[in-house]
Formats: sequence, C-alpha cells, structure tokens
Amino acid sequence: MGKDAVTIREEFHARLGRMARELAQELYPDGLPRGTKFSELEAIAGALGDEMARQLIAINVQEQADDWPEEELGECPVCGGAARKAPAEPRVLTTTRGDVAWKQRVANCPRCRRAFSPSGSSVGP
Repeated sequence: MGKDAVTIREEFHARLGRMARELAQELYPDGLPRGTKFSELEAIAGALGDEMARQLIAINVQEQADDWPEEELGECPVCGGAARKAPAEPRVLTTTRGDVAWKQRVANCPRCRRAFSPSGSSVGP
C-alpha cells in the first residue's frame, strides 16, 4: 500500500507550487486582472485541481488494469472452471472529481460461458 494523502501532499508541496505558478502565468500572463472576484479565482483553481485529480485517478486505474499477469486469471466464480483472458471492456466511474474512464480487465469461462471481472466489482485491492 502507498503513502497516505497528508504525506504525499507534504512531499509534493514544492512541485505543486511550481506547477501552480506556471498555470497562473498561462492563465494570467499580465497578472490577475484587477477586480477579479475571489470566488471566480476559487472556481478556476477548483476546476484545475479537479481535473488534475481526475487524470491522476484515470492514469493509475488504467495502469492497474493493464498490469494483469495471465497466471492470475484464477477460476470461474460460478463453476470453478479455468478462466481465460477476454477483451477488456470500457468502464466509466463518476467520482467526486468527475468521470474516470478505463478499460476493465475481463475473464471468461469456456465451461459455463460466464464473463466476469477477476478483481471483483471494485478497482484495486
């Protein structure tokens, strides 16, 4: 298991600060326009943060789904037959940061013809 969110935030604080300054330069090359409401700036910052979070989730979920050794296929949860890898299926999950899409690993059972996700109904351990 990885580090907790507080530890990660502390470790990436300086890098995130540099990224924020870089984004601010692109958004407001001449500086924040005079009269900009704080709520407007907060909405933009929140949208950028949500998009960063959504992409971070999507990248890691897809990498986890792609890292699936053939020897871990297991057996069919219905009949116990040997499972084999089937074509991945597109999945979309609505998170608090927006929709996250990936291709879900799928297995099928040649004996009973059932398709299933070897990882169960959720992503990750």
